[in-house]
Amino acid sequence: MFFKIVFISFSIIFLKLDAIKYPNDFTPDLLSGECPIKFDFIVVGGGSAGSIITARLSEISEWNILLLEAGGDPPESSEIPLKWSLALNTEYDWKFLTEKEDNLFKGLDGERCHVPRGCMLGGSSSMNVMLQIRGTKFDFDEWEKMGCTGWGFDSILPYFIKSENFTDSTRFDPKIHGNSGPLTVSPFEAPDPAIQTISQAADLMGLTNIKDLNKIERSVGYAMSDSITRDGLRCSTLKAFLIPNSGRPNLFVAKHIRVTKILIENKSAIGVEFVTKTGEFKTVNCTREVILSAGVVMSPQLLMISGIGPADHLKEMCVDVVADLPVGLNYQDHVAFFGLVLSDRKDRPIAEIAAESQKLRKETFDLIPKGISTMGLTGLLSFVDTKRASGNPDIEIMKIRYSFNTTQQLNTFKNMFGFSDKMANVYNDLNMKSDIILMIPISNVITKTGHVLLRSKDPLATPKIIANYLSDEEEIDTMIRGIEFVVEMCKTKPMTDAGYVFEEIEFPNCEANCKWGTRDYWKCGIKNLATSIFHSVGTCKMGAISDKTSVVDPSFKVIGIDRLRVIDCSAMPSLVSCNTNAATMMMAEKGADLIKAQYGK
Repeated sequence: MFFKIVFISFSIIFLKLDAIKYPNDFTPDLLSGECPIKFDFIVVGGGSAGSIITARLSEISEWNILLLEAGGDPPESSEIPLKWSLALNTEYDWKFLTEKEDNLFKGLDGERCHVPRGCMLGGSSSMNVMLQIRGTKFDFDEWEKMGCTGWGFDSILPYFIKSENFTDSTRFDPKIHGNSGPLTVSPFEAPDPAIQTISQAADLMGLTNIKDLNKIERSVGYAMSDSITRDGLRCSTLKAFLIPNSGRPNLFVAKHIRVTKILIENKSAIGVEFVTKTGEFKTVNCTREVILSAGVVMSPQLLMISGIGPADHLKEMCVDVVADLPVGLNYQDHVAFFGLVLSDRKDRPIAEIAAESQKLRKETFDLIPKGISTMGLTGLLSFVDTKRASGNPDIEIMKIRYSFNTTQQLNTFKNMFGFSDKMANVYNDLNMKSDIILMIPISNVITKTGHVLLRSKDPLATPKIIANYLSDEEEIDTMIRGIEFVVEMCKTKPMTDAGYVFEEIEFPNCEANCKWGTRDYWKCGIKNLATSIFHSVGTCKMGAISDKTSVVDPSFKVIGIDRLRVIDCSAMPSLVSCNTNAATMMMAEKGADLIKAQYGK
């Protein structure tokens, strides 16, 4: 007997948790130990990649696909783009933290960096900022040069197009966009007057409005971003891929099931061990493959717990070695600096500031019931080549407006970015005087990587993340050039005429004579408030089998282990020069096709 899973139907604004029934929830059968179904594939993780892989493999009617997800349904608030951060540091977030580092995170809570990852159906696509930026031609051609045969830009572009239902007819170009895929891609819009002002300032700095950040020739410039939204609401991989296919009799989903180990016999994956919400450990097998899509932290942890990883580390953790592979290495992330803060209209009476702020906030939220996608000012992105040499962006600039007198009540800076209480109070005090705008340079230059390690052989123990951010002088130099570019841009006439003024933040642990705007000041600011922008990748690196730094081959197969693949952002060999969700979804689309091709489908 099959049991029904309550899935999520999307109304104009809120989720209705009882409107769509998912016919094949296998959770009760798994919990009872009764498995009347023979599964061909087990997908571990129902996030940005796993939801796509599950849906695409279930297109083959004779294959039975089991998806195991550690979380449950997303919260109602996740539907509204402007409320994306409400899921952070809740049950919907894995709430990973990095280890302490000597020269970083001094302004963060516990001197550790937050690494949010979605723990729910749709994964991080159910709680991210929904920016749909693919990466440059240079990014993917570099992958191919690194030994990822078949992953150059010309080879992967069709998979971006395949997923996409691009809604902006004024910019539609069939050479780069699709209009028949399941993933709705819509432009972000916003009434924020800062968009025009910052755009004028960018023009004066030599940037141009390139209108479409996913143009093939795009490298530098600015534009309002496209987004994975539909009718003004989030379009996660849950909404785009899983729910529309919920009626397929060969697609099974089990929620609140945490996989703890891959079962391996004779160097071949045969199934997985998992733990239920009540703490019972059980197993389930498959006839073809186990596919790990558990993300940048959990995919390497599961491999290592199962005996696949650096031999010395596994022995130290008392884990039997099955395959000696560099699992957990190559951890990469974009690092952002949150120390550039503009006040807005602070020289006006508080009552006037409050009224204007509330008006803009209302105008922005009013777009949602009209079916218009918005993230406010955050939709405006800039990509800069600070050396003005290569034509490839080494800095991305994100902007976030915080409405007057809102951040303290919502504990915004601690929940979103992990600020310490002392640091958050500095920003909250500024926000009680006016709106504030964070101008956030994000570095694309990575010369030193971090790693993920087991904390113990306990599969439920949180892994160690050693980020190793900005540990090279070249990385620091790039960040400082990005900071100086933003400062110069914000001192142009459009910005000063609009009344935007930099606040000279006093950082903890800085010398008293450390003057705002100097290199020493920026270096101390970086030491306090340089942190993750949530783009971590690379811990199960894809590459040539002959490359000793590779964990998976260009077909995502774990090297030396049969019937096991890793298909998610952890397989990226190097970080794309922008937000990572679009590239992760592309990898899942291509990965599903590679699997089908292997079996003649």
